Amino acid sequence: MRPIRITCKLPRSGPPQPGTGVRLALYQGENPVGTSEAVTANLHRMQEVVEVAARYRAQLCAFPECYTTGYSLGAAEARALAQPANGTAVQAARELSAAHDLAIVLPYVELDRAAGTVHDSIALVVDGELAANYRKTHLYGAAERINFTAGTELPPVVKVNQFPVGLLNCYECEFPPLYQSLVTRGARLVVGPTAADHHFTLHDGTPTQVPYPDATEHIIPAMAAVWRVFVAYVNRRGWETSERGQWQYRGNSGVWAPDGAPLIAAGPDERRDDALLLADCVPDEVAPFSPEGDHFTDNRVALREELLPLH
Repeated sequence: MRPIRITCKLPRSGPPQPGTGVRLALYQGENPVGTSEAVTANLHRMQEVVEVAARYRAQLCAFPECYTTGYSLGAAEARALAQPANGTAVQAARELSAAHDLAIVLPYVELDRAAGTVHDSIALVVDGELAANYRKTHLYGAAERINFTAGTELPPVVKVNQFPVGLLNCYECEFPPLYQSLVTRGARLVVGPTAADHHFTLHDGTPTQVPYPDATEHIIPAMAAVWRVFVAYVNRRGWETSERGQWQYRGNSGVWAPDGAPLIAAGPDERRDDALLLADCVPDEVAPFSPEGDHFTDNRVALREELLPLH
């Protein structure tokens, strides 16, 4: 078993009680990409990670975007490696969830055989069952639009440990209205698998001139504070090399509390090694953001005609 560095922020002896919060595990690793052998290895690694998370009594274990295949795929690779929602990858997550009594956020490349489409998807497995299968609606850049078909449904909210958890996928973590949608439907934790890198190779083969911004510096803490939710950002670390070039990932996984403060965040040590970050997300343990104001309940955007000039 490849070593996993464990970093914990667990202030209690046991995990949160049902309905009060969730003990969350985030896996940040460097994994193979782009072949059927890589998929097999990544699923084996998922089993190892879930077994470790279960020993810490995690209630939810999440993995990075396109975990099963790697992210830096071409269109032909994505289609060749795509699996249906009832395929071996999701089935493996279902079996692990049932065996270890924890929920799993498994990002994978999905094939819709009936429609003939390929999607950047996230399976949320709870109690051994597929509770949600979310297809990324906000695709990033030319390569994703060539590789994948955008989903058409809002990101889901599903209860884990009787606690409402919402999903976003990478680039979607940067869209305030998506948080508003999730919070309106009850979410108190938002989990965002991602493949956030520095510089990378564009679809036309040229390198990027500016790096992808580190969303955890400003956007993620702001979204957590404004919408009063825990936000978990789960990224890979290290490198991927494929026919499209080389990707160096930021390794900036972490959880931000409803006051915008980092509850737990990957540092230099976690970026050097595969890591599992564990934290208890319990809203009642976070102080109010301000004495009276509440951005969500005080929001009056519905008064558009009154607040914005019409032309």
